[in-house]
Amino acid sequence: MPRPTRIPPAVRLSLLLVASLLGLALAVSRVRAQGGPPGGPGRVEARRLTDPVRIDGVLDEAAWREPAAPTLIQNEPDNGAPPRQPTDWWVAYDDEALYVAARLHESSPDSIRTSLGRRDSWPESDWVFLNLDTYNDDRSGFTFSVNPSGVVGDGQLFNDGASDNTWDGVWDCATRIDAGGWNLEIRIPFSQLRFPDAPQQVWGINFSRRYLRCGGREELFHRPRQESGYQSRFPDLVGIAGVQPVREVEALVYGTTRGRFEEVDPGDPFRSTREIDADAGLDLRYRLTNDLAVSATFNPDFGQVEVDPAVVNLSDAETYYPEKRPFFVEDTGAFRFGREGTTSTWNFNWSDPTPLHSRRIGRAPQLALGDHDHADVPGAATILGAARLGGTVGGTRVGAMSALTAGENARLSTGGIAGEQLVEPRTSYNALRLQRTADGGRRGLGLMATGVLRGLGDPAARDQLVARAWTLGLDGWTRLDAGGTWALRGYLMGSRLDGSAPALDLVQRSSRRYYQRPDADYLGYDPARTALSGWMGRALLNKEKGAVTLNASLGAVSPGFEINDLGWLSRSDRVNTHLAAGYRWTEPTRLFRDRSLTLAGYRTWDFGGRPEDVGLGVFAGCTFANYWGCDGQVFASPDRYSNSYTRGGPRMVVPTFASADISCYTDSRRAVTASLGGGYGEVTDSSVYWNLWTEIAARPSDALRLTFSPSYIVTHEATQWVAREPDPLMAATYGTRYVFAWMDMQQLSLTTRVDWTFTPDLTLQTYVQPLFAVGRYQGLKEFQRPSTYDFAVYGRDGGSTLARGDDGSYLVDPDGDGPAAAFAVADPDFNLKSLQVNLVLRWEYDPGSTFYLAWTQGRANFDDPGNLDLRRDVRSLLESPGDDIVMVKVTRRFGL
Repeated sequence: MPRPTRIPPAVRLSLLLVASLLGLALAVSRVRAQGGPPGGPGRVEARRLTDPVRIDGVLDEAAWREPAAPTLIQNEPDNGAPPRQPTDWWVAYDDEALYVAARLHESSPDSIRTSLGRRDSWPESDWVFLNLDTYNDDRSGFTFSVNPSGVVGDGQLFNDGASDNTWDGVWDCATRIDAGGWNLEIRIPFSQLRFPDAPQQVWGINFSRRYLRCGGREELFHRPRQESGYQSRFPDLVGIAGVQPVREVEALVYGTTRGRFEEVDPGDPFRSTREIDADAGLDLRYRLTNDLAVSATFNPDFGQVEVDPAVVNLSDAETYYPEKRPFFVEDTGAFRFGREGTTSTWNFNWSDPTPLHSRRIGRAPQLALGDHDHADVPGAATILGAARLGGTVGGTRVGAMSALTAGENARLSTGGIAGEQLVEPRTSYNALRLQRTADGGRRGLGLMATGVLRGLGDPAARDQLVARAWTLGLDGWTRLDAGGTWALRGYLMGSRLDGSAPALDLVQRSSRRYYQRPDADYLGYDPARTALSGWMGRALLNKEKGAVTLNASLGAVSPGFEINDLGWLSRSDRVNTHLAAGYRWTEPTRLFRDRSLTLAGYRTWDFGGRPEDVGLGVFAGCTFANYWGCDGQVFASPDRYSNSYTRGGPRMVVPTFASADISCYTDSRRAVTASLGGGYGEVTDSSVYWNLWTEIAARPSDALRLTFSPSYIVTHEATQWVAREPDPLMAATYGTRYVFAWMDMQQLSLTTRVDWTFTPDLTLQTYVQPLFAVGRYQGLKEFQRPSTYDFAVYGRDGGSTLARGDDGSYLVDPDGDGPAAAFAVADPDFNLKSLQVNLVLRWEYDPGSTFYLAWTQGRANFDDPGNLDLRRDVRSLLESPGDDIVMVKVTRRFGL
């Protein structure tokens, strides 16, 4: 039986502070924010329509001859000044929708800046933003935007100023430009919004006019430059009464046809050079009340149209890819955890948890394959169905999601004998989110729970995957004073895994915690364990307004905390704190529009109370009067410790490191813009890192945008991980030799995008990413003693020898004529050449209904490891066979 683990003082302190600060978040700040927003109107009135409105950009309806809504106020460039140009606008409604119309006067019509682009791309132009806080909670809402060409964007607002643009509503608009300015009409069906079930509606509203030529922004309220807050400043929208969204069922039917064309092994019994398949599915959405809707999907299409970029990952951490599939991105904000309450967050050697990372659902199969000659492995687990509930019940925001994936089998062929093997078990994924705010959004409390349940009838599946994974967490925030200058937020979450001993052993030994570390007896590694629990918490304090800025935090994540069956977290076993303080100059001068300077430091320990990481940085940024700008930082870390460099072995000293980074950008309003940046870092062990990158964007016409983003990275790493070799004679490092090497790596990429917009509803996008990454290893060496940076170089120290085998591998005898056994290390040199091409034609032929034609090609080559010759490598890449996928997808929205 493992001995009880003593909780170190640093951990006890962090747990006490996290719990205390979370309790404080629920108890303090009883003062409610007062009245309407300062410097603006207290209310905007919506009028009920008596005659229908035609959305055509012609303001000839009687509703638009009524007195206009309140006048706007400049926030940029002249903060608090009257508007640069008159804007007349109106709000109206009927039983089905909200209508907004505007006449945007312009004394110089040729200065109206317009441009074409796809939805949610926000090309550089003049814009109008309409924001609706439908719950009037001063924190959430919907945003709708239109430019003079009729290009649209939309999204959801959260955290009193942040936005998530993944949501796409079904609404209509029209614009018209003439000699005196431009007109705008918008129609938003109530079925697309969520709002309280009440006879009289009181929402928050903001109407914002943006001018490209001067960087102007006019809104319904005045916000001083050194203050935060957005929805909390909205005036009330009143007058909407007796509206009930139609309780219809919204249906989205889809059909797809895919063709895959690739070169295959002639002896492969499962695959052919040409494979064609078709599929269909159905999404349903029904509004239970004004503010609560349920969605369901059957045989969903969860294939994403856009490709993931190619990356080179030499670390022990998993690469993070964002969600792009429509069903999951539609309401991601409902499951956001631990990130609300402050308008600024700094993280150093820390990442907040993501309890629901929906790319875990329908993931690539995880179970290892047995011996085979050929295999046909599904690319992802089939999602049989999913359902989601979202809205508000009794003032509490609710989000719930459940999805079921099928068990997947791979077809194998060995010696001409065909068979099948389970590669992913049937799995149920579930998440629940509750959140409630009080005092006008000044305080909030939330709950988050997730559960993953797998059907593990197969012995191999039981040995590799946990049967059940649970999380439960609380998060909250509060303003600490009546003026809202100080804000505190925090969270506390627990996790539990249940499964077989082999499956839990894999979890303990994973790169997220390395329980098997031989010099970390506080971890309590137990290969017979069948359950694992842990916790994670953090409290963060932020100064929300004023020239002086301050951000501080204290957080801890226990070694046993694990959420990656459905969520995302890269590392556990740490206690972390930071302090960042600075000053910002927000009033324009002759040379600058704004400037900022911040000094920050952080410290990290493990749960054994041992110091781990430490660093100090200076961060600066400015925007010049001509709208060019620069950002830079200088960072330094003295000698520190790493628990992960040896990947499950003893801790290692990491030598002193210093770096500097800078990036500059030109005026984004111009037809041609550029960003340029670079960085340089040195370590006292002679490691050197540097990089250069640029992005050049050109708009030859309103309809065409070209973007080129080349980057070049050079790494000279003195201690790059290579391998481990068991050896009971190596007592100093607990019976294992940890092999490292000097590595020289070069990485070159050129990401190119071509966006051609024929109309706001018809676009053609092209994405091309060639990537070349070459790494050459030399000077193999082994780690000598825990908590040091001591190494013995093979072929030089301790009588060791080093030779190359016929297959290119390294043959190592660590002590020459001594008793230690010789071993081989595979050649770690690499030369990755990759090309990703993605072309998507998108046509929204009816609101909410879309036609896609997509072509994707991927090709890769690994010849000539360790040697970069760009001309040769480009030729090798282009001569390599490509994997082509052509897809036609049609969606159609119906109201039933």
